[in-house]
Amino acid sequence: MVKLIGVEEHFTSPAAQQAPQSKPAHTKIDPQVGQAIGGGLAQYSADEQLQESVESRISFLDQHGMQMQVLSDAGLENTPVNIAIPLAQQMNDQLAEIVAAHPTRFAGFAALPLQDVDASVKELHRAAKKGLHGTMIHGRVGGKWLDDPVFKPLWQAATELDMPVYIHPAITNPQVMSTYYLSDQYSLGTGGALGLPGFGWHAETGLEFVRLVLAGRFDEFPRLKIMMGHWGEVVSFFMHRMDETIMPTHPNIKHDVSDYFHQHLYVSPSGMFDQNQLNWAVSEFGADHVMFSTDYPYEPTDKIQTFLADSALSVADQEQIGSQTVTDLLHL
Repeated sequence: MVKLIGVEEHFTSPAAQQAPQSKPAHTKIDPQVGQAIGGGLAQYSADEQLQESVESRISFLDQHGMQMQVLSDAGLENTPVNIAIPLAQQMNDQLAEIVAAHPTRFAGFAALPLQDVDASVKELHRAAKKGLHGTMIHGRVGGKWLDDPVFKPLWQAATELDMPVYIHPAITNPQVMSTYYLSDQYSLGTGGALGLPGFGWHAETGLEFVRLVLAGRFDEFPRLKIMMGHWGEVVSFFMHRMDETIMPTHPNIKHDVSDYFHQHLYVSPSGMFDQNQLNWAVSEFGADHVMFSTDYPYEPTDKIQTFLADSALSVADQEQIGSQTVTDLLHL
C-alpha cells in the first residue's frame, strides 16, 4: 500500500477558536456581495471537524489509509496586527505540541502575522525551532499582493530556512466578485459559488504565483519554493500560453514563465481527485513536484485511499506523489 501524507489538511487550534473573530473585507461593502459570499461558502461549514480531538483525527487517518497530515491553522490575514502577533505565537506553540506528541502522524505549517512582515520573519524563525515545516498564506494581505516589495524579507527568510510557502485561496476581491461573478440571471449563492470555490478564488490565488514570477522574486530568491493546491490553481494550465504572450513584452525576468512553474512550484489536488488532472500534472511537472492532499475537512473523502491506486501511474510515481515529494520538501 502506498504511503499517504496529506499536505493541505486544515484544523483550528484552541487559541484560534478563542480569538476575537476578525471581519473580512467583504463585510464592509455592498451587503449583496456579502450575501453572495455567504451563499457560496455555505457548503463549507465544518467547524466540528476543524475542532475535533487529536484522537478523532488519528482515527480518520487510520480509516482512510493515511500516514500523516500536514496541519494548517486559521489564517490571520484579516486579524488586527496587535492581536495577530501574540495569537500566531499561541497557535504555533499549540500546533508544535501536537506535532511533538505525534511526530509520525502530524507535521505543521506556521501561522504568521503577515500585516507585520518583520514580526512574521521573527515568528517563522521561532516556528522552525519549534519543529514546524513551512507556512501557509491565504491570499492577499491587507489588500497587498504577495509580489509587493514589502514581503521581500519573508521570502528571504523562507529561503534561508528552506521552509516552503503554501499559497491558499482566500475571499475573492469583493469588487471583482460583484463585477465578474454576480448576475441577475442566477442566484446570489450561485454567483458566490462561481466567484469563490467554483473558479474565482482559484484564479486569484494562481495569479499570486504569476505576479511573483513577473516581479522577479524567483530570480532574487532562486531557492524559494511555493506550494499550491487544486493542481496549481487554474493558471498552471496556461503557463505555456504565458510564454507565448508575455515573453514578447520582455519582462525583466531571466527565464520563460513556464520555467518558474517547473522549478519553483509544487502542486497538490486538494481533494480534486480527477485522474485526467493527475496525469496532466505528472506529465507537466514531474512526479517529484506533485504532492497528495485531501483539503480535509472540506472535500469528499471516498477516494482518498483509492485515488493513486486506481491511477495508471507506476508504483514509483505513486509513492513519490503519495509521500516522498512532501517528505523531501518539508524535511519530514
